[in-house]
Amino acid sequence: MFRNIIFFLSVVILFNSCGGTDDEETDSVPMEPISTQYVIENDSIIEFMQTHFYNYEDFTNLSSNSTIELIIDTISGDNSDKISLFDQVTTLSIDILDENDEVVPHNLYYIINREGSGQSPTVADSVFVSYKGLTLGNNVFDSRKNPVWLDNTTVVRGFKEFNALLKRGDISTNPNGTYEFNNFGVGFVIMPSFLGYYENNTATIPAYSPLIFQVNMHTMNTADHDADGINSIDEDLNGDHIFSNDDTDSDNIPNYRDRDDDGDGILTEDEYDEDGDGIPDDSDGDGIPDYLDNDEN
Repeated sequence: MFRNIIFFLSVVILFNSCGGTDDEETDSVPMEPISTQYVIENDSIIEFMQTHFYNYEDFTNLSSNSTIELIIDTISGDNSDKISLFDQVTTLSIDILDENDEVVPHNLYYIINREGSGQSPTVADSVFVSYKGLTLGNNVFDSRKNPVWLDNTTVVRGFKEFNALLKRGDISTNPNGTYEFNNFGVGFVIMPSFLGYYENNTATIPAYSPLIFQVNMHTMNTADHDADGINSIDEDLNGDHIFSNDDTDSDNIPNYRDRDDDGDGILTEDEYDEDGDGIPDDSDGDGIPDYLDNDEN
């Protein structure tokens, strides 16, 4: 029953992005070349990490249900002996196609304070998280101290990529019927703007702003957005973690939202694995599963 509640909430609570709800206005400035802009921003992120530290000592002995707030400050004066962010982060490289279809690797820099005890979400799943978003200028543009459901397919790229590195916590039921989360994943990520909002700006986020997100991964739910029996992550056919560009029948409904992926009039769930052997059916043996093949006979 709890799983059904999770699925329902993950559908009805919709955020287009972290750091702004649907009614927050965004504007765009002229788009800069992606490769050039990334070099500029990556240099600024590295300089920032070399000259700043976070309150890592507060995270040393995390209790099972702690939600310590991330604080970042400059290494100077009384803080001159602190360990820099640069000396503590792990790097994840994400391939981005630029305006010329050339691959431009973008680095995410992250620290995991507590990995979590359960399953990790994918970039397609729903996550129940509390979080804090800020710019390198230490401007907090969004904060959710109470967990909320977010759909990873609708949040900014860097946020969902980092979510997938954390694990959900343990869920226990209190005598009064409320739920408690323990041993959930805790960490934060620093990302270049193309993995955030890039040329778009809001009242609190300037265009081309590298971003920082602290995330507490309370729990998650495996998503099947179109309820066709195929997890949404498995409908990312090219594996690029972008779900809008997988549209087998070119009907402008991406596969993860399309109950008839190949447009042959037969629902995906009815032709995916009709014989129940756990392997997608391929009636004509052409290497294309029936649910993606509108000419399988």
